[in-house]
Amino acid sequence: MGGGRVPATGDIGDEWSEETSPLIGSPYPGVVGFDAKGGNAKQSRLSIADRIVSWARRQRGDRVGDGECYTLVNRALGNAGARRASDYGPIGPDDDYVWGTPVSLEELQPGDVIQFRDYRFVRQTTTEDDEGTGTDVDGIERPHHTAIVETVHGDGVVTVLEQNIPPGSRVTRRRVHFTNSEVETETQTITITVTGTWWFYRAEARE
Repeated sequence: MGGGRVPATGDIGDEWSEETSPLIGSPYPGVVGFDAKGGNAKQSRLSIADRIVSWARRQRGDRVGDGECYTLVNRALGNAGARRASDYGPIGPDDDYVWGTPVSLEELQPGDVIQFRDYRFVRQTTTEDDEGTGTDVDGIERPHHTAIVETVHGDGVVTVLEQNIPPGSRVTRRRVHFTNSEVETETQTITITVTGTWWFYRAEARE
């Protein structure tokens, strides 16, 4: 997980965005739950998922704990009263952690957790105009990583809250693609390719 350290089991970045593409245009959602002002009764009715997202949102721009991606998710679930990876068995620095009940991409909801293994996102933008044809390629990798789902946009695209991507970065939000796609305009062709393995989990209440 970034630095390769074994995550602490008892845990209660500068922003680099892959989202510079014209494909991205939807605004981010407003505050909910603990982020909203006032309304203690409303706060008491928050679901585990609401509490996970709300807590993680409040960490944006900060480094949580040792800065590892695991630490952000571990503390978010702990503060929400949910079971954590260590509750599902022994954990090591290179394990594929379990964070709850497995769900599919189609079932994904805010507050779910994504565990990545060798994920690679590549966006190729080919532009044709009066000056000729040019190609620009950018991307990002998540070799061994964990993130929290903030928003589900459909078509295999979600917004996550994460830290330590790239290594050393603070908590930020980014869109992540889980399906390949291609979009054509009059002057551009944008091709998105994703590879790797990933698992989706829904947090469970701690008993």
